[in-house]
Amino acid sequence: MIAKATKIGTSGIGWTGYTWNCWWGCHKISPGCLHCYIDREMRKQHLSAFKGPIRTKTTWGKPDQWQKEALEAGTRIMIFTTGFSDFFHVGADKWRSEAWRIIKRCTALDFQVLTKRPENIPDRLPPDWGDGYDNVWLGVTVENPDYLHRIDQLKQVPAKTRFISAEPLLAPINFDPAAKGIDWMITGCESTGPHSASNRKMNLQWVRDIDDVCIKYGIAHFFKQYEDENGKFHHDKERGQMLDGVMVEEFPASKGKA
Repeated sequence: MIAKATKIGTSGIGWTGYTWNCWWGCHKISPGCLHCYIDREMRKQHLSAFKGPIRTKTTWGKPDQWQKEALEAGTRIMIFTTGFSDFFHVGADKWRSEAWRIIKRCTALDFQVLTKRPENIPDRLPPDWGDGYDNVWLGVTVENPDYLHRIDQLKQVPAKTRFISAEPLLAPINFDPAAKGIDWMITGCESTGPHSASNRKMNLQWVRDIDDVCIKYGIAHFFKQYEDENGKFHHDKERGQMLDGVMVEEFPASKGKA
């Protein structure tokens, strides 16, 4: 089911409410990582000798605060989980069980867990995962056709909600029929900063083709951002972007129960 969700929260990412970074730092593993904002931030922090994720000190109590906010508002809040790392990075194995416990108890929050390491998921699910937690959305990044296999790996994992992030979208991708059964699709160009010459360009037709697949299979589609032929960067932090005159800002209906 597709829903027109209202964003609640202060995140600068249009498709989520808050970002929860219970650990920090990542390693590059595929072309989408080349200009990753995590890497840029690590360089600012002089972490060129980065060995693995670092546990954060002040963020672990945030979900309980957002849970209270959601319950008081009588709504659900979306949480992008470990936006400055990868939730299934092996370097975070010693902290993940604690993160799962927090996720499980914060039932009014929808945790959007995006990974480029779906092969790591099965061995890192909580013992009571069953067919998935109602409030967890599991997603994979697919930046070009070489990584369509991540969708197959994602589908092998029990989950109530599954999604794909085709951002940065680096090449045309035929998601038919790979995306069949997926609940949500995020699309968008690469951004290393508005008007940056290092941005790898995205053709708007690639997004149109993906949108057609989403319509065919009833997949919610959130088109986040693009850079037009004149170099103008279009990024609304609160809403999706216009695609041929239509605002594309869909979300999957939450399976969560507060």
